[in-house]
Amino acid sequence: MKAYDAMITQGNWLFRFRSYLPLALITFAIICTWVYRDLYTIKSGLYDILCFLMALGGEAIRVTAVGYAADNTSGRNTKRQIADEINQTGIYSLTRHPLYVGNFIIWLSVALFSRIWWVVAIFTTIYWLYYERIILAEEKFLEEKFGEQFLNYASRVSILFLRFRNYVPNRYFFRPCRVLRKENSTLFGIVVVFVIFKLFHNFLGEHLIFLQAEWVIILVLFSIAYFVLRIFKSYTDVLRTEIQEEKIKHEE
Repeated sequence: MKAYDAMITQGNWLFRFRSYLPLALITFAIICTWVYRDLYTIKSGLYDILCFLMALGGEAIRVTAVGYAADNTSGRNTKRQIADEINQTGIYSLTRHPLYVGNFIIWLSVALFSRIWWVVAIFTTIYWLYYERIILAEEKFLEEKFGEQFLNYASRVSILFLRFRNYVPNRYFFRPCRVLRKENSTLFGIVVVFVIFKLFHNFLGEHLIFLQAEWVIILVLFSIAYFVLRIFKSYTDVLRTEIQEEKIKHEE
């Protein structure tokens, strides 16, 4: 098997398990944090908040991509590739894979939160090798399905780096219900990861389990938002309005 074909095969396999990569990275970071626990005797409140804001910036990219995405694209499917069309407007005119750009920023912020430079270097290398294969597999699928249309798009738009000179206005309206339905868990997961690491840092530095006031506020506010949206999602149709509209259109 040629190297390229092997990478495609690996990418299709990794695509199915891409949701588990963060768990491995978190475990790795926790181990490194314990080994270098002397780092956490130094106060770094502003630095920690900046890392958290960086993660929110990555999530903002994900929110933009999901909110403006066409139907049956940019989903959380894991069993197989799905695409009814090629997203080419809005943030997809800046980069072909905005979700992966957002993911990278989110998890880079977690790596930076560790304050260990080589953890950041290792994370960046692993992330690149992992998603390089997934991207190859995805783009192979798109090329086979859409042919020249995808090749023309790929010739204009960068794989990951944002090129603002190529911006094309969004073809679709922003769908807040879709974002609240799909990204609620991701956003809350970011908060939980940072809070867990902050608790661990405080324990290593002060030998006490506690959170600073700003982190308590962050946890409380985002927890309330998460559980309220979970209730709406589970027991009402408020966040499913667009789904009902799509069904009606389909039936017509």
